[in-house]
Amino acid sequence: MYEQGWSARTRRVAGRATSVAAIALALSSCGSGGSGDATLNAAVPAAPVVTPAATETPSATPAATETATETPPHAAAEAPAPTHPTEASAPKPTPTPKPSYPPGGNIVAFGDSVPAGVHCSCTNFVDYYANLVTEKVQKKYTTDNFAVSGSRSGDVVNLLAQAKVQSALKTATTVLIMTGANDYNDAFDQASLGADFSKLYPNVATAVQDNVTTAVQKIQALNAAAHVVVLDYWASMEDGAVASKDYDKTAMTASLACTASTNAALALAAKATNATYVSTLTAFKGSKGTKDDTDLLASDGDHPDAAGHALIARTIAAVFPKG
Repeated sequence: MYEQGWSARTRRVAGRATSVAAIALALSSCGSGGSGDATLNAAVPAAPVVTPAATETPSATPAATETATETPPHAAAEAPAPTHPTEASAPKPTPTPKPSYPPGGNIVAFGDSVPAGVHCSCTNFVDYYANLVTEKVQKKYTTDNFAVSGSRSGDVVNLLAQAKVQSALKTATTVLIMTGANDYNDAFDQASLGADFSKLYPNVATAVQDNVTTAVQKIQALNAAAHVVVLDYWASMEDGAVASKDYDKTAMTASLACTASTNAALALAAKATNATYVSTLTAFKGSKGTKDDTDLLASDGDHPDAAGHALIARTIAAVFPKG
């Protein structure tokens, strides 16, 4: 569009130049007579002043060749840009300080991947419980979590021989134990393929009961004042929607029987040592054990998610709210 507009203006200037030349020629042919001059001057209006061609030279910005009337006199004085507070000058909200609590107690945990918090980028139930107690008593409760993913009940007994573990136990106010499910892995694999679990599970149950009983007794010998909690399992193997997808009827039956066997062994160990038995099965699946717990499980169907860990912590806090 710029090229087309420039050509039109050039043609208009050229037309005015031709008219001026013709008038000049007529004046020169008439001479200097007074009457002729008057007549000619009356007939011919004053020629418009033609701006030299330099004004028609194209420039980088076409708007510069437009007439002055196209630009308001005040256009050159642009309005100042609005100012806004800079990030440095803007006031920042004062963060609410976290409460500083005096020292309280210490919570020690043993077990497998569940208390270890595997498959959940969240606060595991051990730390969650410590936070609940801290808020309740207004004293800071710390944790020593010795849970190891993949460990079995015999591994808990072996850990108790370590000096750092014994040191932590001596100052513990509460000890949490959740172990035994991994002891059944081999037996469940066979039962899920059709082997008779009634012949496979009892030996495993005896080992779990003996190991947990031994562990609790050793803990009590180190710290008789500590509350010792034995937690059972909502399911020893996969559960919820994942189990429904992965297990056929035989495997599902073997899984349910595995959970029942595991929890029976843990209950017997707790009873034999006067430890406190806390049921995650009831918390997750209700008193009848039939509630769908999918929303409390991680995507693998074998570990709790954030909601599941929080529920386990609250279940423990319902029994020992002050640690």
